[in-house]
Amino acid sequence: MLIITLGDPLSVSVECLVREKNLWAEDSTRTTVVVGSRAQWREQTSAPINFKEVKQWSAVHGPGLYFYDSSPDCPAVDPRKLTEEQRGQVAFAALSTLRSLPPDQKSLAVMTCPIDKYCCAKAGFRFPGQTEFFEDLWGAQGIMILAGTKLRVALATNHLALRDVPSAIRSELIVQKARLLHASLQRIFGLAQPRLAVAGLNPHCGDGGLFGDEDTRIIAPAVAEAKRLGLDIVGPLPADTIFFRAYSGAFDGVLAMYHDQGLGPLKSLHFYDAINVTGGLAHLRLSPDHGPAAELYSRNEARSDSFRLALQQARHYLGW
Repeated sequence: MLIITLGDPLSVSVECLVREKNLWAEDSTRTTVVVGSRAQWREQTSAPINFKEVKQWSAVHGPGLYFYDSSPDCPAVDPRKLTEEQRGQVAFAALSTLRSLPPDQKSLAVMTCPIDKYCCAKAGFRFPGQTEFFEDLWGAQGIMILAGTKLRVALATNHLALRDVPSAIRSELIVQKARLLHASLQRIFGLAQPRLAVAGLNPHCGDGGLFGDEDTRIIAPAVAEAKRLGLDIVGPLPADTIFFRAYSGAFDGVLAMYHDQGLGPLKSLHFYDAINVTGGLAHLRLSPDHGPAAELYSRNEARSDSFRLALQQARHYLGW
C-alpha cells in the first residue's frame, strides 16, 4: 500500500501530485490512499481523479484509489486565507491518522508531502520534523538520507541547533547511524556492498587538535568500530572535499555530522532531483526534498521532479 499525506495546504503539493498522477492514480490493481483535507483538494484542483472517499482505515480494503479525509472541518477556501495554526492543523491531522493504521501492514510506503514546521508547531506538533514523527510512530531509531542521482548523504544529527551539535556527537551514535545507512542503502536502494565515508566535524578534521579534537577522539574510533563490524567505511574525511569525492563515484553514501554540512552540498548538486528517505524503520517513509514552496502556490511554476522521483522510489520499494 502507498499512502500519500498532503502536508501543508499552502504548498505546491497538490499541483505536483496531479502532474505526476500516472505514478499513483492510474493503476486500479494497487492500493493507494491520499490523506488530507478533501475540501482543500477540491479547492486546489478540478482534476478528474476517481477517489473512493473514506474516513477510517477499516474502509480501505482491496485495491483501489482512496481519499482519507483527515480534516473535514477545514474550510474550502483559498489556503492563503487560512491562519498558520489552521495550516498546521491540516498537516498534523493527516499524519495523526497513521497512528490508527492496522499494525499488520506487510508492504507499506508512506510519501509525505512537505509541512511548514512553524505552522505545525503552532498546532501542537511536538516533533522537530516528520523524520522524528515516524521514528516515534514506528518505535525505532531511523536515519535521514537525502538521495540524488549521484550523491547520497545521511545525517548523524537531524534538526538541531548548530551550537548543540558537538555535544551530540558520540562514537556510539556514529556507529549506529553508519550501520543504519549501510542497511538502508542495501534495502531501499539495492546496493549489495555500500561504500561509506564519514565526514569530519571540524575544519580539516581538526588538524591534529588545532581546531577541535572531536575528529580524533570520537569520530575516528567510531569509524574503526564500524569497520570492525564489517562495514566498508572510511573517515573521518574533511568535509570540504568528501562530497565531491562521493559525487565523483568514490563512495555510495556519506555520513555527515549535522544538517547543513550534508544538505548544503546535496542541494547544490541535486536541487531538483533529490528525495528525502527515512531509513532504518519498519516501513519506508520518503518525501520530496524541499519545503511547501508557499510562494509558488497557484502560479503553476513549481517543478515536480522530486515528487516524481519519490513516487518512483516508493513504487520500486513496493515492487510495483
